[in-house]
Amino acid sequence: MGNVQRLDITGARDTVEVDGVLGVFYKIRVGGKALKRGKGGWDIPMRKGAASKLSARGLVPGFQKFYLDGEPIYAMGAYVDVAMRVLMFLPLVLIVLNPLVGLVLAVILFFMNVSVVKNPQMPRPVRIILPIGNTLAGGLVLFLLAGLLR
Repeated sequence: MGNVQRLDITGARDTVEVDGVLGVFYKIRVGGKALKRGKGGWDIPMRKGAASKLSARGLVPGFQKFYLDGEPIYAMGAYVDVAMRVLMFLPLVLIVLNPLVGLVLAVILFFMNVSVVKNPQMPRPVRIILPIGNTLAGGLVLFLLAGLLR
């Protein structure tokens, strides 16, 4: 699986792709050209004249679902099980250790974990161990910073 996923939209004037499906941020491309998001989503030009509306919904970054005129057509990260999705949020524990620096570090590590967990080419044990290791390393950094600032 690459970082570009072709969307199966019958009747589209050209190929519609999502670029960046393995990460957090993505682009919608039609015929290789990136579309700008308008109000409510992206307008997909159709062969029969009228444009269809492609929209994305979802709270967790990188795990949005795409809908074409209200019908679901693709879910990013649908292959990731619930346990790995929970592990992505593990760095939020760092906020308890240091609310300010821990928050910044937790957000950075969260975005790293999304990319790790969504990568199907990594073996499953690695996708489990890396979010835990990232959190432990972040905790160590906060511990060392607290010792230096005393």
